[in-house]
Amino acid sequence: MDRAHNHGSFRNKKGVKDFPEVYIDKDADFASIKLAPGVESRSYVKDGIVVCEDAKGRIIEIQLLNLKNLLSSKKLTA
Repeated sequence: MDRAHNHGSFRNKKGVKDFPEVYIDKDADFASIKLAPGVESRSYVKDGIVVCEDAKGRIIEIQLLNLKNLLSSKKLTA
């Protein structure tokens, strides 16, 4: 039996998306970071950030509302 067949990496298969996916809408003052594939079954707000979970409780998306206010209030200090 020949075991030298290279079928390629799973990442090379069609239909597999690269995550995270980032979407920013400056006009609506909104940003979304899709972390994993899945269907949202539960979401909650924590510190001005919407956290979306799938049915198993895994975080699949993070949404930032009022992006300008969030960035100005959370400035990094050196």
